[in-house]
Amino acid sequence: MKTPIRTLPPLRVLNLPLSDYSRVSKLQSILFKLHLLYKSSQSVSTPIPQPPPYLITSSFHPIYTFGRREATRTPPEPVLNLLSSNKAAIAYTPRGGQVTFHGPGQVVAYPILDLKRHGLSPRCYVRVLEKAVIRVLKKWGITAFTTEEAGVWVKNDRKIASIGVNLRRWVSSHGVALNVDTDLEWFKKIVACGLDGVEMWSMKKEWETQLENREGGGKITESLVGLLSKVDGKVFKKRVIEEVVSGIADGIGCESTQPITVEEVEELGKEYELSGEDGVEWLKYWDASGLYYRAKGDNIEMEGEERVPDDQMKMEESDLKDQNDTGPDEGAPLLFKAKRHYKGTENPILNDSYCSTGGPVL
Repeated sequence: MKTPIRTLPPLRVLNLPLSDYSRVSKLQSILFKLHLLYKSSQSVSTPIPQPPPYLITSSFHPIYTFGRREATRTPPEPVLNLLSSNKAAIAYTPRGGQVTFHGPGQVVAYPILDLKRHGLSPRCYVRVLEKAVIRVLKKWGITAFTTEEAGVWVKNDRKIASIGVNLRRWVSSHGVALNVDTDLEWFKKIVACGLDGVEMWSMKKEWETQLENREGGGKITESLVGLLSKVDGKVFKKRVIEEVVSGIADGIGCESTQPITVEEVEELGKEYELSGEDGVEWLKYWDASGLYYRAKGDNIEMEGEERVPDDQMKMEESDLKDQNDTGPDEGAPLLFKAKRHYKGTENPILNDSYCSTGGPVL
C-alpha cells in the first residue's frame, strides 16, 4: 500500500450520474484550468491558493471518441450507421490513443491533479490507475493484470478497462474507464484502441464466463449467480465507484476523500473566470445528419456540411496558420468549408510498463 503524503488535502470527489460527454468535459476543464492557473500565478505577487486534487466519476451516453491523431479519420461504416439512426454520438478529443467507446454500464474516473505534488511520474501515475482497478476486480473474484499496452486485462486478448490520460505541465485530466455491465456490442463496431484481435470485456461478461465454465454447483456458483443478479443495479455500481475512488485516493497518497458538487465546481469557474470551454474546444461531433460540430461550452459552432476529402487535406503551412489553429502538439487543424453558429450544447495514452523507479507497480 502506498504511504500517504500527509501534507495532501483530501481528494475532492464529484460523483455524476449518466451524463453527456461534453458536460463532464466542461466541468473537468474548470478544475484542470484551476490547477494550471495556480501554477501560472506563482510568478505574480498575489498567487491563488493551491487547489486540492479532484476526481470526477460518471458514465456517458453512447459515444465513440477518437484520439487527437485521428482528427482527420472518417469513422467506420458501422459507426456511421449508428449515428444516422441517432443511437450514438461521435467526438474527436484531445487525448492520445485511438478510437474507443463510452456508454452506460461503465465506471469512468477522471482525476485532476498535479503529479509532482503527489510524487508521481507519468509512468507511475498510469500504474496507480491500473492498480486501483485491479484491486477492485480482485475484491469481486476477477483476476486481472497489466500488459505492455495501457489498460487492465483479464486475458491477453480480453481488455476490461482502458486508460487514457492527458498531461499538461504535470497536471492530469481524463483517466480510466472500467466496463461493469457495458453492452459490449458497441465495441464490435470499431477496432477498440487500435488493437486487432483484442476483445473488450466486462465484469458481467467475466462472471458469465466463469459460471459457464463451472462444472459443479456449490457456493461459488451460487455466488456468481448472485453477482449477476446485482451487477446492473444502481447499488452495485455505487459500490464499485466507491471502491475505484478509494483505490485512486490511496494510490495518489490522499488519506481521505470529500464530496464536491457541480454547483461548487461552477462557482470556482466563476470566481477565477474559468468557463470550462477549453475543455471541449477540441470536441468535434458528427451528428446523425452528417454535420460536423466544434463544441465550446454551451455553444456549438457548425464547422461545415461537407468534410474536405482526404486528397485535399494537404495544405500549405501558410494556409494552416490562416485557419487560426494550434500546433500539432495541441490538436489537429479543423478542415471544413462553411461555418455557421448554433446555440446548444478521454489523454496521451501512456504505454510504459514500468515506473521511473525501475519496476512495475502491481
